[in-house]
Amino acid sequence: MQLNEILEENSTKAISKKTNISESNIELLLAKEFDRLKRVKTFGFISILEREYKVDLSALKQEAEEYYAQYHQKESVTLGLPMQEEKKGKSKLFLLIVLGLLGYASWYFFTQFDQKQLMGMLPFSEEKIVSMNVDGESNEAQNSTESLTVSESSNSVNN
Repeated sequence: MQLNEILEENSTKAISKKTNISESNIELLLAKEFDRLKRVKTFGFISILEREYKVDLSALKQEAEEYYAQYHQKESVTLGLPMQEEKKGKSKLFLLIVLGLLGYASWYFFTQFDQKQLMGMLPFSEEKIVSMNVDGESNEAQNSTESLTVSESSNSVNN
C-alpha cells in the first residue's frame, strides 16, 4: 500500500488529524518534494504514517534515502556558548553593612537606653513581679493574724 492509496481512502485533513502531521507536510510527501523537508522530518513522518495506518511504505523510504544520499545535505545543530549570568543578588559587602548596623542598634538599645524606661515598657518586669510577691505574702500574713484574732475573740466570748 502506498501513500496514494491511503489518500484515496482518507483526505489529507483526516490524515492530519489522526497523525498530527500538517497538511502541507503530507502534500510534500505525496509530491515527493524531499528538498523542502529535512531528512529527520521525512523519515519521522513516514514512520508515523506506517504506524497509524499499519502499512509498509518502504518504497517511499527508499526513494527518500536515494534523494538524501544524492543530495547530501549536512544537517547540524549549532550550539552557542552559554551566556554567563550576572550576579543578581545583593553583594556581600551590603549584607555585612546591614548586619553591622543591626548589631550596633541592638547594642545601643540595650546599653544606652534608659533602663527604668525600658522596665516600665515591659509588661512583666522583675520589679513588678517581686513587688507583687512581697505584697501577696504580706497580705497572707495579715489575713492569717486577723483570722487568729477573730478565733481568739470568739473563744473568749464563748467562755
